[in-house]
Amino acid sequence: MSEPATPQDHSCIENRGAFCSLKHRNYSYYFFAQLLSLTGSWTQTTALMWLSYSADQQSIWPSLIAALQVLPGFFLGPLGGRLADKYPRKKLILITQVMFSLQSLGLFLAVYSGFTSPIILLSFSLLWGVINAIDLPARLTFLVEMVGMRDLFNAVALNSLQFNLARLAGPAIGALLLSNLGPEACFLANTFSYMILILALGLMNQSTMFQEPAIRNNASLTEGFKFILARSDLVLVISIAGGMALLGWPLLALLPGFVEKELALGHEAYGTLLSGVGGGALSSALLLAIFGNNAPKGITQALGMMLAGAGLFTLGISKTIFFALPCSILFGAGMILFFATSQGLVQLGAGNTHRGLVLGVWSMMLCSMVPLGNFLAGPLADLTSVRHVMLSQAILIWILLLLFVIVKTRPFLSKPAA
Repeated sequence: MSEPATPQDHSCIENRGAFCSLKHRNYSYYFFAQLLSLTGSWTQTTALMWLSYSADQQSIWPSLIAALQVLPGFFLGPLGGRLADKYPRKKLILITQVMFSLQSLGLFLAVYSGFTSPIILLSFSLLWGVINAIDLPARLTFLVEMVGMRDLFNAVALNSLQFNLARLAGPAIGALLLSNLGPEACFLANTFSYMILILALGLMNQSTMFQEPAIRNNASLTEGFKFILARSDLVLVISIAGGMALLGWPLLALLPGFVEKELALGHEAYGTLLSGVGGGALSSALLLAIFGNNAPKGITQALGMMLAGAGLFTLGISKTIFFALPCSILFGAGMILFFATSQGLVQLGAGNTHRGLVLGVWSMMLCSMVPLGNFLAGPLADLTSVRHVMLSQAILIWILLLLFVIVKTRPFLSKPAA
């Protein structure tokens, strides 16, 4: 589908600016409102993780919290992608944001009333995950409507920047609210953050969107999977991303136990390390926004995998917060170098007619591998030690890197299908 020529049709290729996607007014509204919303979400997640762990000092509870927030995406991700291809994405996102705000408000009321058992916290996490399974493909595919194809990779990089600014600020705010006002304040703050994004969506100018939302692809889920399987480049990126999600992201659920059992510190140190991961990720996202259009994508992916493994390994052998903090920064930098580049490649390779379905499958892969990693890492950490689990994950990431390099150096294996 051709893009309408509008006064906001700025090309990142022409302007070579790190923030050129923000010249599209609709995206600028979305970017800053979503930044606040994601900060609220990370504030809520920080409180949920600590509240669930503090019940009996078992790593399995925050691992289950993290898993249930993404596991529904495995079952509903492709369906969410199909809805994003079939219906107006802006309306879908409005609906999901209202549902998110009600979930967060319900969590606030439950905790404020003293209902803080792990089962209740897990139930709210599962509800959040179901909503997110529909919301995520719609938000990812909505990017192209706001900025167009030429600025899409830059918008993906800025979305990573936005996400990791929130990852940096959210845990810090969460730790502050936990210490002074309790977890209820974290949940209430998140409720208001969703309302800001709802307002921003209402302020958008529909006439300047780059793709007509009313025109949708009615391809079945089976046709979407066939499209992906016919593209060896998409299969490679999505498969390797699944492996990285399985081995890398469970670190976030292991951090409470690592801080308390290995470093003998409290929730302030937990928030510091979680923010360190966000700070490293933020640095990588900014670099990708500046150089992403010209950077060699395969090399960037491999570098990200190498750094993530190095950060995880050195974090696993650290004994003080002063050594652990730079390790967490290194880990975050590597993970986002890999994932932001990979998501950009998936977005560009999906095409307009199957973008929602392809990103739904991308979501399904990540939303299955992250909880699987958490289900494995949490109990293993309780049986052995958090350090042993971290070191094992780092070594497996390096093995995955070796496999990736082998495939990428054989063009007939990684070449897109005709």
